[in-house]
Amino acid sequence: MLTLQNQIKWCSRLQWWLGGTMLLLWAAFLLLGYHPITKRQASLEQQIAMLQSELSTSTSKAGALPQVAGEVKILRLKLDGAKRLPKQNDLAQFIRDITQLSQQSSLKKFQYKPEPRQRGQLFCQLPVKLTFEGDFVNVFSFLRQTETMQRLTRTRSIALSTKDRNDRTSGNGNVKAEVSMSIYFSPEE
Repeated sequence: MLTLQNQIKWCSRLQWWLGGTMLLLWAAFLLLGYHPITKRQASLEQQIAMLQSELSTSTSKAGALPQVAGEVKILRLKLDGAKRLPKQNDLAQFIRDITQLSQQSSLKKFQYKPEPRQRGQLFCQLPVKLTFEGDFVNVFSFLRQTETMQRLTRTRSIALSTKDRNDRTSGNGNVKAEVSMSIYFSPEE
């Protein structure tokens, strides 16, 4: 039979053992349950904050979409009005147009000489040499008009010289021009 003192010792040990077990369970709960969950919660809150920031940025960008769509529409309209490569080499039409411009600009001794075409992957070009004479203002006007032609052209070189090198004091402004141009067209399939 247990005496009262033995029972007190046994109950005291049991309390210490239960207290230690409770302390151990509390430490295990903190280390294995509470700490990982709070860490995960902080990570999720950080992700939520980042996604909210990304959402607000995307929302502000989406607000600019109507403006961008309007700009795209304007650029498409400009592109529709831009010069396009013709499907074929239309040298005859180019010569007619350039001759008409030279007549409008009152140029004299207008001559042209097509050179062999040069084929590229995306386009072909046909170099044309032009020679003519006229008043400097008319020559300049002619060159400006060639830039506004509907056909896609490129002026590669321009050489201007006075018509009469001996008479530089006359001041009449007549020049002789040699112009190298290229006309472009799509390569033949």
